Amino acid sequence: MIQRRLYIYIVAAASLAMVLIGLVNLGTTALNQLFDAVPPYSNVRDSYAGFGATTLVGLPVWGIHWWLAQRFARRNADERASALRRLYLYLVLAATGVAAAILARSLLEHAAGFLLGTSTDGPSIGRALWGTLVLFAAWLYHFRTAAVDRAIAGESGDSATLRRWYGYGLLLLGLAFLLFGARNLLQQGWVLLVDSGETIVPGNLVPSAMATMLTGLVVFGFHLRWTSRAPLAADDRSSTLRAVQGFLALAASVALALFGASQLSYYVLARLLGVDHPGGVANNILVAVAGPVATVVVFSLAWVWIRRQLTTDAGEVEATRQAGVRHLYTHLVAFLALATLAIGAAGLLWTISDQVLNTWLNRPVGEWRDKVSLFITLMLVGAPMWRSHWRASPAADERYTLSRRLYLYASLLGSVLAALIAGALFVYRLLALVLGTGDTAGSPLVDMAKTGSVILVATVIGLYHWRALRSDAAARPAPAPRRAVIDRDVQEEVRRLLGGLPEGASYSIDAPK
Repeated sequence: MIQRRLYIYIVAAASLAMVLIGLVNLGTTALNQLFDAVPPYSNVRDSYAGFGATTLVGLPVWGIHWWLAQRFARRNADERASALRRLYLYLVLAATGVAAAILARSLLEHAAGFLLGTSTDGPSIGRALWGTLVLFAAWLYHFRTAAVDRAIAGESGDSATLRRWYGYGLLLLGLAFLLFGARNLLQQGWVLLVDSGETIVPGNLVPSAMATMLTGLVVFGFHLRWTSRAPLAADDRSSTLRAVQGFLALAASVALALFGASQLSYYVLARLLGVDHPGGVANNILVAVAGPVATVVVFSLAWVWIRRQLTTDAGEVEATRQAGVRHLYTHLVAFLALATLAIGAAGLLWTISDQVLNTWLNRPVGEWRDKVSLFITLMLVGAPMWRSHWRASPAADERYTLSRRLYLYASLLGSVLAALIAGALFVYRLLALVLGTGDTAGSPLVDMAKTGSVILVATVIGLYHWRALRSDAAARPAPAPRRAVIDRDVQEEVRRLLGGLPEGASYSIDAPK
């Protein structure tokens, strides 16, 4: 039975891929001829022959094997509910869904450029439209087939897991399209407002950002609504994949929001210190801050919304999981903030040592205000964020959670690895200085000071979290002693055996192996 299913669905998947590739490229070739566009192939007839053969061979093979699969499914409920059938369906849905989204984004970009007057590429619009329609038709057919299978045979175990991989994978992809598209669109809108010399021209990012955002909105909105429907939501509320997808999105949103805030603060502080072109940006600082402002606005809103969704999901399951989600969120933000703080502190010490030693050795001294502005802003962003989310002595229900241990060991691991690599570089430069194989003008000393900055920060962070681990271990209550309970019949036998021992004899009781 399993061998038959493997054969049918592998051949069906391979032949379907041939059919879709052939149809898309046949339509593309025809549209190139219709619009008199330059084809990607030198010989149009050869293109028709190749993709026509692919379609003509793949279509009957797929049709026969899919007819067999449907016939067996109608006869046997186990066949319809099999994990291999669901694997085929959701794999096809994922492949056609992603490909259709990419082509739809291209279609919207060219269409937006056409409407805004920045593009007149009609063949590109036609090619993207044809490919989108073909792939969407294949996706829709398999989506409806999967829905019928769920309604008739249900979905649990491995089959439900496959559906979640598809659903939450596309949900995450759509959210990424939506957020990055919105971020780029907001940035371009800001630039158009503050810089009178900027206009929407061919190649401008406005059509691209609009297309990315709209594509993401459709993909994300559909899959969010689909996974939130009563039959699926009740089953998925406690699933690991749903939580993983949420925390992946949350981690990315937190990291990008912190990055945008750091970059924005860096530009402002650098200008206050008299740096004309912080980070090499142009003269107009309002144009330079467009990217960081857009990043902070979009990903901060995503941060708040995703956190609320995770809390809602946990609250609808049980109080224990709600607390677990809260702790995981807290330690995730604390870890990202700690990484930001550590980079800022090490970079600041690095820059100061570089300036001091180069001055002392009469070596050329580079610009320091730009770097100092960057690393100070990283510290200013990371320190309060870490301090507000990290608790050295939390309540007992948080002290022994998995998320806290993951945070502590991840911080300790990062510190040890950073100190290990920097220590190796420090010893290397030291040996080069002693043996005279390095730069005698003083470069080894400068490099040793730089690596020493990393070692110092990593050591401080590592020792702090090592002490936190020891403190948690010391505060853990001792386990209650276990009492051995002996049945009444066994007690009588034990007394009889002990009574038969000679006076003054010693004995011991060994635990069974």
